[in-house]
Amino acid sequence: MNRSPARMPQPETGRAAAVYARLGDGVARRTLSVLQFVGDLSATFARGLDPGNWRRTMREEFTWFFFHVGVRAVPAVVVVALLVGVGLVVQILYWLNLVGQKDGVGTFLVMMLVREIAPIVTALVVIGRSGSVLLDEVGRLKADGQIRMLESIGIDPTDFIAVPRCFALALATFMLTLIFLYVALWFGFIAASLAGLTPISLLEFVDSVLSHMSLGDNLLLLTKPVVIGFVVAYIPIWLGLRVDSSVLAVRQALPRSFVYSLLAAFVIGVAVSVVL
Repeated sequence: MNRSPARMPQPETGRAAAVYARLGDGVARRTLSVLQFVGDLSATFARGLDPGNWRRTMREEFTWFFFHVGVRAVPAVVVVALLVGVGLVVQILYWLNLVGQKDGVGTFLVMMLVREIAPIVTALVVIGRSGSVLLDEVGRLKADGQIRMLESIGIDPTDFIAVPRCFALALATFMLTLIFLYVALWFGFIAASLAGLTPISLLEFVDSVLSHMSLGDNLLLLTKPVVIGFVVAYIPIWLGLRVDSSVLAVRQALPRSFVYSLLAAFVIGVAVSVVL
């Protein structure tokens, strides 16, 4: 009895299966990393809410880091806010006055400057100034063996490193956002007034902005900077605690930290804007 020979698997099918397998493994690893990151981030936030965890060393770390990422960032934020205010506020005042819609100044400024531009641009300044510094600091602590030394004497690196820095950067981002907002508004109005582009007075300008800010706008102005600041602080810390114990590994992780922080800032900004 003749039997047909067994059919050999096609090479194209084998390559496609290998590609799908690698793709599936990559997606699974990324998903597990994201879930682990969210879990560690939530645990860090919960530990920071417990007053009993804030020992003297953590309070000192919080104060020191807040000064460096918050107070020392004020000049950079003021310069950026001045440029944005002169460019944006002047244009809004000019065009609305040109089309006879000067009563809509407050609505446009709240929608564009208060809700979107001020929190996001401030977050970009914070990421540019502090993100790489955080990763380099934590990565060097691990490369020098100081993380293992803290663990050997019973100190949790999360409590000593992550909690004070994340809460300090969250508060600093909120403070810098308010500074950015007020500087942009005032300098934008002053520039428009000096150029003769708007007939409204300063009191009318202030009233037009404040009267159009709802409860949701005020909550957004608080929530968005705080959440963005906390997350973009934890990303370089999380990566720094997991890099190989070498300076080269820390340098290789810098681009990832920067990209992840930018993505997180934009995703959080969109999510908070949709909710509020």
